[in-house]
Parts: sequence; structure tokens; C-alpha cells
Amino acid sequence: MPHHSSVLTRRAFIASTTLAAGAIVAFPRRAAASPSSGGTLRVAFEADITGGDPFRSVGIQAGYVHDNLYNTLVTIDRNFDILPDLAESWEVLEGGQVYIFHLHPGTRFQDGTACDAEAVTWNFAHVMDPESKAQQAQFFTMVEGVEVLDAQRVKVRLKYPSSVFLPSLAIHGSGGLRIISPVAYQRWGKDFGLHPVGTGPFRLGAWEQNRVIVLEKNPDYFKAGRPLVDRVELRIIKDGVTRVAALRAGEVDFINWVPREQAKRLEQDAKIQVWRGPETTGIFIVPTLSRPPWDDLRVRQAVLGYGLDREAMAKAALLGYGRPVVSLLSHGLRGHVSLLEMYPYDPAKAKALLKEAGFDETHPLRYSMITHGADPVLPTVATIMKTQLEKIGVQVNVEVLDRPIFLKRHLSYDRDQTLVIAYPRPDLYSFAYVLEVGSLNVPNHRDLHVNELFEQMRRAPSLQEQDRISAELQRYMADQMLISGLVAITFLQAARNAVKDFAYLGGLRVSFETTSLGRS
Repeated sequence: MPHHSSVLTRRAFIASTTLAAGAIVAFPRRAAASPSSGGTLRVAFEADITGGDPFRSVGIQAGYVHDNLYNTLVTIDRNFDILPDLAESWEVLEGGQVYIFHLHPGTRFQDGTACDAEAVTWNFAHVMDPESKAQQAQFFTMVEGVEVLDAQRVKVRLKYPSSVFLPSLAIHGSGGLRIISPVAYQRWGKDFGLHPVGTGPFRLGAWEQNRVIVLEKNPDYFKAGRPLVDRVELRIIKDGVTRVAALRAGEVDFINWVPREQAKRLEQDAKIQVWRGPETTGIFIVPTLSRPPWDDLRVRQAVLGYGLDREAMAKAALLGYGRPVVSLLSHGLRGHVSLLEMYPYDPAKAKALLKEAGFDETHPLRYSMITHGADPVLPTVATIMKTQLEKIGVQVNVEVLDRPIFLKRHLSYDRDQTLVIAYPRPDLYSFAYVLEVGSLNVPNHRDLHVNELFEQMRRAPSLQEQDRISAELQRYMADQMLISGLVAITFLQAARNAVKDFAYLGGLRVSFETTSLGRS
């Protein structure tokens, strides 16, 4: 029962995002890996995806599929180092305002077209074009222009030096700036999500909705010797108990999302290995601020703040695999501020605020909350919330939806409130695309001070200044209760012992590029 406790450190990540101007970052080319192990990796996958377009297909599960179909110019490893991916090296010039990326020569998309400087420049233009409606657009507002120097070199000029630029390329948002085939996009347009083409280690072989997603080895992958398996089958198994039973029975090799109530049992199984690390994500409450009564701060502070016992919730629902939190940032992420002291459990205060807002025993607050069951902890937390809020006279109707339907309603504001697990992210700035006015803006707020603080983070000259602004923004959002954390959770994955060299990243990425199959 190997137990992998991966500590995602921040030292190298911080160093890699504060390079001195004029630095040339070069890395030796990767040596060819050992011969492919071949075979099919069978994965119990917790939910279906919304599509294969990394710019428009939303949701955690879609992002994990994209991790295997696409590459970024630079990427991260388990220590948060910024490392080469499509760019084998880069230069930082003019006080950090200019970057020149040197691309791997000969790289091709899965449709056979060249992934060269022209293609990369097109991707920058695509993500920044308002007509594209790319969810990552907020992360590239600091880009002034992109220029092709030659077939293998791309020059990016920023409006100002920005310590968030490289992380935005690598991981911010829902996985960074993934490079897609311009030719394929121009062919398929809005249907590109059904016909995705990248440079990644795998290509889409088949997608039977709500049944299986098949990824086939890219034989022309630019990293020699990778991937090691011939095929990955993402079998959609929505029930957590069924996923665990399939793993223990040897019907699948890997579980992407382990239910916490089953984790101890897997850790005690000699044939199973479990990966866990610091908390990289959390469960959040997202009110729709454009809907009464959530436009009233007193109601938000009562229901989302003082009316909830986060300590009891974490103890009952997480079983030792997480902690209570008010902030959007979980404990394992850079710049985390807990903020628990801002909202101690205080039912009397919650009732008083609700009474001020016009709600009492004769006129109780009633509302609906949507969530999904891809992780069983969500319905569990929703039930605990419902019970706790009954004590302050609030009646909650909980709707547990299939994840694609949940995402559609969540992103169209067709809900009073959402209970959701966030995409694991490295820092607060990576939430910009879901919180700024003009972005996905999941609370549907109109508070431009949030935008002002995110803009200050873009312009911060150092990580230390970023963290100072991050703490201010965390406190401001908690004070205004625009959105609130409930519990921080550790991302759990498990596999049979035959699975080798899986790169655990705490859920920030899920790639099977280096994974191989041996004997159990």
C-alpha cells in the first residue's frame, strides 16, 4: 500500500517567476525515455466533459482531458518549477517587458501541421480576441503584442513587467495557454471542441458521452519516448463507491478522484497506491448577487458566514482530508490567509442580521442551492449546510445535478446559490478569470474594486507584493461575502501498483504522459 505524500513546494515557483531582465533560460533537451510499456491505462473518471476546446470547454474534468491533448509554452512540475514545454528556452529582456521564446524544432500538431511561431502567434491572438470568448483572456491583458521572429522564435512584448506572465502561460486559469491547431480550428470553428487537435502526448480517439473517453498515443509527439502507454480509457463512473470497487477488483487501473470516505480503505490495501498532498482546492459557496436577497450584505454574512459551523463541517465531511476555511485560497497554496476569525460560528448574530434584512420565523428565508455528485463530499456538505441553516430559520432546497447540467446552470446564473469544488489553482491571481467583472464572474457581482486589486497583482513587481495584495483581496471578498470558502481539501488519487511514474500535481494537472504499466 504505497502512500505518496507529495509536498508541492513554492521555492522554485517563486524563483522562476522573478527572473532578472536579460536572463536567458535554457534547459538541456530531454533524453529519450525507456521503451514504451505499451498497453491500455484504464481510468475511473468521475464525470463526463463539456468538450475538448481548451478556450471554451469549461469544467475540471475537461481541463484534465486537455492536459493530455495539448501543451503549453512552459509548464510546471510537482515543485512548481516553471519548465520548458513547447518552448525549449526563453529570454527575458528590456526590464522584464519582452520575452523571446525558442520553440522545439519540428513539432507538429496531431493533424500533421506545423506548431511553429506562426501557430503560437495565432494562439495569442485567438485567446485575446473578444469574439473567441476564451476563458483565459483575463490572464493576457498585459500583452501588448506578439511577433514572429522566425519559424522557431516568438517575441512577446508586455505593456509592463509582470511577475504573473509565465505562470499564466503555464497553469493559471484552467491550465494555462494551451496551444491548439489553427488549421483545425479554422476548419471546425465552434465545433472544435468535438474535434480537438493539439500537440499533446495523446489525441482524441473516441468520445461516447457519459460512457468513455478514449485517448490514443500520439506517435509523432515531440518528446522522445513519450507517452509510454498506447491508450488511455477514461471510463465515466459517476458513483464514488463504484469507482473504488472497480479499482480493487482490477477492472480499472487508476481512480482520478477518490472519495474521502473510501480513502482509508484504499490506503490499507497492499495492492493499491494512494497519492495525497497539501490542500490545493476547496469547497465554496457562490451566491448569485444579482438575485435578491443575495444583493443584501446582511443576508450574505448571516447565511454564508456566521450561520455555518465550518469546524463541524470539516470534521464530519472530510474525515481528516481537509480543514475549515473562509478564504478562497486553500492551505497548500501560496498566499493563503485562513480568515476563520472573521466569521466564527454565531447563530444568534446570524439570526439578528436576518431579522434586520426582513427574515424571521414568520417570514423565513427560503432558497435553492445547486451542486453535483462527481465528488460525494459535495452532497454531504450540502446536507450538513442545510441542517445547520435550519437552526437559524433558513430553509434550503438542495438540487444534486449531473455535472454538465450543473455547469450550464451555474455559468448562466440559473440558480440562487452554488456549492462547488474549485479547479485546483496555485494562487489567488489564478481566480481572476472567474471573479473579475467582465470575466466568467461566477458570483455575478458588479464590484470594480475586485478588478482594481487583480490589476494591481498583474503589475506587482515581486511575488512578495503579489502576496500582500492577495491578502488584501482575500479579506475584502470575505468582508463583502462575494463568494466564500467552506472547507479546504486535499486532492486524492489512487492506482493499482502496476501503475508507475504517475506525476502527482495535487490536481493542478492530470497528465499521463510519463505514466507506464508494469506488473502488479
